[in-house]
Amino acid sequence: MKKLGLKLLIPLVAILAGIWCLTGVYTLKSDGGEKAVLTQFGRYVDTIEEAGLHWHLPYPIQKVEIVKTETLRTIELGFRTQNIGDNTTTSTFSDIPSEALMITGDESLVNAETVIQYRISNVKDFVFNVDDVFNTLKMAAESSVRRVVANHKLDNVLTDQKDKIQSEIKEDLQNICNEYQMGISIKNVALQAVYAPVEVEDAFNDVIKAREDMNRYINEAKKEANEIVPAAEARVQEILNEANAYKEKRISEAKGDVENFTQVYKNFELGPDVTRTRMYLETMQEVLPKAKIYIMNDSGNTLRFLPLEGGTVNVGE
Repeated sequence: MKKLGLKLLIPLVAILAGIWCLTGVYTLKSDGGEKAVLTQFGRYVDTIEEAGLHWHLPYPIQKVEIVKTETLRTIELGFRTQNIGDNTTTSTFSDIPSEALMITGDESLVNAETVIQYRISNVKDFVFNVDDVFNTLKMAAESSVRRVVANHKLDNVLTDQKDKIQSEIKEDLQNICNEYQMGISIKNVALQAVYAPVEVEDAFNDVIKAREDMNRYINEAKKEANEIVPAAEARVQEILNEANAYKEKRISEAKGDVENFTQVYKNFELGPDVTRTRMYLETMQEVLPKAKIYIMNDSGNTLRFLPLEGGTVNVGE
């Protein structure tokens, strides 16, 4: 009987040992970027990154914690998504006023609902360095949002500074993660909704309307400027072209006058008396355009072959 019991015990032990060894088999999937942190008696041993079938010494000697590093995880502050809608249903949310309510730099109350997305960048740090890493990250995120919003005025939070504020929150939260060595990379921060508490909603809406009116007036002014400025620039160019044309004309006329004077001077050098007389006659014709002009010799007799219309003018040497 003892031998029979021993014969039965050995296969049973072998089967149990085999089953125990099989508990060390695990698989890493490439989908989601799964990585495994291997520990031995709770002490870190290695990080396994290669996808496929793996084995470790069975529990309690060794164990692995598998983490998806490529999964984009989300933290919601100020609200919670209850149901994600599809083509037939709409998404539903629930508000968390205690998380959303905060104070701005100009001491105004505002509700800011924020979404933060992150990925796990270092599996070892994520698993070992921080206890309850998800809750710690959530508290750090809420602290960053409140700190950054408190550094900005209400108008900036509502309108044209939202992108800057989101960038500051992302940088601040990433610095906290790096300081705590959480192994987390912050990918995106978005202020989903920024609105006033019920107590100041009317004043809040007035501020928004005033901001919208201001932006509308600015856009109208820019539109008018875009119509006027090109027309003015075209007119300026037209005036410049006319001035350049007038300049060229005056230069050409001046060159012509110079050339004419040069020719007159050359003729004057050839016959000073004749040139002087001709210039005198031309000048008198310009001075007395309506006078009837006669050219007479020294004896006072009119030269019959040179009648000129206009007044009578005695020309002597």
